[in-house]
Amino acid sequence: MNTNPRLNRIAEVARVYYMENRTQAQIGTSMGISRSQVSRYLSEAREMGIVQIRIVPPGEESNELCEALKRRFPRLQDIVIAPIFDPSPDAVRAIIGRYAANYLLKVVKPGQRIAIGCGRTLHAMVKALPKGKISGVSVAQTMGNLGHEAHHLDYNEIARVAAEVLGGRVYYVSAPAILGPESRPAVEFIRANPMLEKALSVASQADLFIVGLGSMESDLVYTRFGLISYADLEALRGRAVGDICGRFFDIRGQAQPSTFVDRLVGVDLDAFARARMTIGVAGGPDKAAPILGAIRGGYINVLISDEQTAHSVLALDDAYPNQVVG
Repeated sequence: MNTNPRLNRIAEVARVYYMENRTQAQIGTSMGISRSQVSRYLSEAREMGIVQIRIVPPGEESNELCEALKRRFPRLQDIVIAPIFDPSPDAVRAIIGRYAANYLLKVVKPGQRIAIGCGRTLHAMVKALPKGKISGVSVAQTMGNLGHEAHHLDYNEIARVAAEVLGGRVYYVSAPAILGPESRPAVEFIRANPMLEKALSVASQADLFIVGLGSMESDLVYTRFGLISYADLEALRGRAVGDICGRFFDIRGQAQPSTFVDRLVGVDLDAFARARMTIGVAGGPDKAAPILGAIRGGYINVLISDEQTAHSVLALDDAYPNQVVG
């Protein structure tokens, strides 16, 4: 780690400006420096190579990857592949989130119901959504929340911001994502709470789903915040490669029941599979297998990802050609 305070400050200013889309005035206020100093730091960041600008002409690698994926997986209605300039997880999530925000605005229509999933990439997506009222739109959560300890992954907040930006109504799933081990089954809990039942009904019948894809690595968040035990997750290892809203599947796309499946508060895999449009938004080294499983299972029919992950999905499909379903 660099111990030069000035270089660290320059890098932090550049990170916030380019990755969090803050204005120079906002950065100056939050860091206690003038706007002109922020501008000087940004110029220095470019001169020192801390910030590197890459121009990607249209029609090159991303388009080629889209075509390769369409040939390989004809059930995908659409594919968006983002060029990645910085392989760090935060940067990957930020750029995929921006591409997902642009795509969502392109496809959503007045009066539609949008069901929105969970995760850090979708959080990046709603932060990137520009304000633009769409008449009669509603937004529903697809899953309960993690809890106050995970405020940076607040699923209620993801739905709230999306509805606010789009100018629509929001339906919250005001419950834990996974009920405690001593709880009654989720289906009974939902039936006993009319507002919760209504929200999940709206979500299950959505015109458009936009969801993140969990991996066995990223789903450690469920154990970190006490929703399931480490043993619960380990029981899936070797069978499951990923999940959508806590519903797990293997690399062939076959559903894999968990020890906590009856305690899940959220939309099931069948709803994603039968929807007119289910957009899967994911990228990073651990997301290739979940993406492949989700495509094979028919749980997503639109993919938004990045170049490196797309290469990995194709390579993984080559490695397991006999496991393709359909």
